[in-house]
Amino acid sequence: MHLGSAARNDIKKSVALAREISGLAFGVYVGDLPDGRDSVAARHAEMPNAESAVLIALDPQTRMIDIVTGTVAHVVLDNRSCEFALMAFQSCAAAGDIVGGIREALVVLAEHARHPKVYHLGEPA
Repeated sequence: MHLGSAARNDIKKSVALAREISGLAFGVYVGDLPDGRDSVAARHAEMPNAESAVLIALDPQTRMIDIVTGTVAHVVLDNRSCEFALMAFQSCAAAGDIVGGIREALVVLAEHARHPKVYHLGEPA
């Protein structure tokens, strides 16, 4: 599967938005993953600050998608959050929109990792 420049730009914007929302580093890999999850883990380990990074990897040939989180990222993105992201991806992919699926998965992950805003309403009495 070849992604055109518009699709790559859309994914880059979604990655930047996910980082802005959550404070985590995100990456997307679309290509061959010959060793399945081991290939995804190896790609994740190559990311800068892998412990606080999240990688969504898709092998279009085998129709495999996986999400790997670093140890720090896993604190705010548990397996259940990743499952929700995969479901969001699959609903778009079923309609033929792979890029939209990646975008939706990124949004789900970012929203689940979002740190709650803390408001200070004044000094205690």
